[in-house]
Amino acid sequence: MGFELPISTRVTVRPGPQGRVVVVQARARLWSVLFLMGWLGMWSFAGFSIFNILASGSMKPGLSMFVMLWMVLWALGWLYGAANLLWMLAGEERLSISKTEVVKTVHTPILSRSWRYDPAHIGNVRRNTVGQPIFGAQAADNPLGKSGGVAFDYGQTTVTFGTSIDDAEARLIMEALNDGLGRTGVAA
Repeated sequence: MGFELPISTRVTVRPGPQGRVVVVQARARLWSVLFLMGWLGMWSFAGFSIFNILASGSMKPGLSMFVMLWMVLWALGWLYGAANLLWMLAGEERLSISKTEVVKTVHTPILSRSWRYDPAHIGNVRRNTVGQPIFGAQAADNPLGKSGGVAFDYGQTTVTFGTSIDDAEARLIMEALNDGLGRTGVAA
């Protein structure tokens, strides 16, 4: 019988152009993926059915205004569900670390957003201990929120990175961040 692999399958640290690059793959939770796929299928069918009825012109004028408002809300719900599914299946967070800049990127095949940080203002690299509620805006693995497993102070703000990582993965990221910034010997 073989041993479990002692490496993370979601977090990788590799050499970058001027330092190191940390990549955290999004966590794909099986039941959430299956639910979202089923929900998006039914939601799409309902929306396109209503759209066909609206486009045919067979609806009463007063009702068509309500349906058009519903279609706007339908589209927002569809985009939210599709974005969450896309994030779980193909999303990743990247932290490019060098002595001249730190760049945090949240990336999916369709959208990408980056933030640049001056290393001179980065301090207090630590494990993020902010609890994640079961319900609410922070309940999902949201890389745009404060649920990242590693945190550092940037001036008077806190930056987080690495959604849904465990303690060993957080230590790996903290060591890469401190080493990349030339801060060897800093407790992680």
